[in-house]
Amino acid sequence: MKHILTLILYIVFFLPFGSCKEKLTTFKIPDGHVGMFGYGSLMSKKLIETGLLDKAYDGPFLPAHLKDYKRSWTFAWPTDIPLYNVDSTLTKDYILISGDTIYPKYLHYLNIQKDPNTVINGVLYIVPTSDLPSIDVWELGYERFEVTDLIQGYIIEGGPVFAYKALPDFMLVPDDDYRQNVIELSYWRILEDAFDYWGEEFEAEYKKTTIPFDPAILYETQKIILSDPRMEKLEELKSKFKY
Repeated sequence: MKHILTLILYIVFFLPFGSCKEKLTTFKIPDGHVGMFGYGSLMSKKLIETGLLDKAYDGPFLPAHLKDYKRSWTFAWPTDIPLYNVDSTLTKDYILISGDTIYPKYLHYLNIQKDPNTVINGVLYIVPTSDLPSIDVWELGYERFEVTDLIQGYIIEGGPVFAYKALPDFMLVPDDDYRQNVIELSYWRILEDAFDYWGEEFEAEYKKTTIPFDPAILYETQKIILSDPRMEKLEELKSKFKY
């Protein structure tokens, strides 16, 4: 009787854990491609199609989790560096406060930083390996690094998975001074598009796993096109990527 009871307890407590492993989905990366983990604006399929790739995307697009990293609004783009746009123009952003034109010192975007025992949600997708140079330009101020072994919920096959995190010179915790730090309303709307696509549970998990920002720095920005931008800093950033 004692042996039977032990067997029953083994089945109840141990077999479910074994079956969970068997349910892992395989994320297959085809030849000539790499995987990407998006945790910010690139959780939006619309942005991937209209901005990053500039074409329809029909590859895998799956919710996923990344361990050992926390998410926050600590990527800071200095507005004295020209900003690339989807249409390849170079611009500088400003906001209007009671009719006054104000150029904030930094534009803030989402970033991830190493933090053991922390898990964030995001999205897995693929891109052609040949597109990496242009994607790195898109992500200027960030560095690409491999996160294959940090992805939870999938067995990764066929290639590496990358994510982007801020270079040290582009990291800053924003305060509530809009003259110093601004988050673009257009960027927040891209996140809202992602939340609409993935649903309320995904949005709730995002908010639970993201250090929030002060709403006082969320503004609709305007752009002035730079006819003769200083390119030195941009070229220096491009040179940091090695292939």
